[in-house]
Amino acid sequence: MKFRIAVCDDEAVVCETLYAQLQDIAKSRSVTFEIDCFTAGEALCREMEAVDYDLVFLDIALPQQSGVAVGRYIRQTLKNETVQIAYISSKQEYAMELFEMRPLHFLLKPLTKERVERLVDKFLRLNAIDTNLFRFKVGQEYYQIPLSNILYFSSSGRKIAVVTQQEAREFYGSLEKIFDTVKDRRFLSIHKSFLVNFKYIAKYQYDAVTMADGSVLPVSQSRRKAVRARFVELSEVASE
Repeated sequence: MKFRIAVCDDEAVVCETLYAQLQDIAKSRSVTFEIDCFTAGEALCREMEAVDYDLVFLDIALPQQSGVAVGRYIRQTLKNETVQIAYISSKQEYAMELFEMRPLHFLLKPLTKERVERLVDKFLRLNAIDTNLFRFKVGQEYYQIPLSNILYFSSSGRKIAVVTQQEAREFYGSLEKIFDTVKDRRFLSIHKSFLVNFKYIAKYQYDAVTMADGSVLPVSQSRRKAVRARFVELSEVASE
C-alpha cells in the first residue's frame, strides 16, 4: 500500500530526521511512503492545491504562516476533510486551538521514533478500515465511493472517469496510481486507458471485455496474456 506524506517544519534537521524515521517505519510495516518536505507553510499550501496527501506532519511554530493557520487553510479553504494532520510542537499549550482542525495526533519535540511509530500505526489502522473506499476530488469537493460499486475507470489525457452503475464522475488523476491503490481489490489493468472491476465483467474475450452496463472495452495486445492469466486466477478463486 502506498501513501503520500508531507512534512512541514522550518527546522531542516527535523524534516530530515522525520523523513528517515518514516522510511524505516514504512519498511517494517511493508508499506510505501512518498514523502515531500517543506520548511514553510506557504509552500505546503501551494502544493496541496494540486497534490492530495494522506498524512501531513505540521509544525505549529512556523515563522510566517503558523501551523494553525495552515491547518485552517486545509480544512476551511481547500475543504479537505480526508487528509490526516499530525501537529508537531515543543509546547503542549495549543490543544484547544487545534481542536477545530481535527488533528490525528499531537507530537512533542524532540521526536522519538517510538512516538512516530505509534502515530503511524494509528494512521494505518484508520486507513485499513477505509480500504474498501475510493476517494477522489472534483474541484474543491471530495468524494468517496465503495470500491464494490465501481465498474471501471477510464482515462483520457489527465482526466479520469470513475463509472458506477448509477453515474460517471470525472476528476484529474493518474490511472497508473489508481491501479497501485486497487490492484489487490480484484481490478484488472486491461489497457493504458481502462481499469476494470472483475466483479462486473459480464463477458471476457481475448481482445475485449463486456461490462455489466454493456460497455465493451478493449484489452490491449501487450496485456492480453497477463490479463487472461489474472482473469483465470480470479475466476478460480470466485468458484471455490
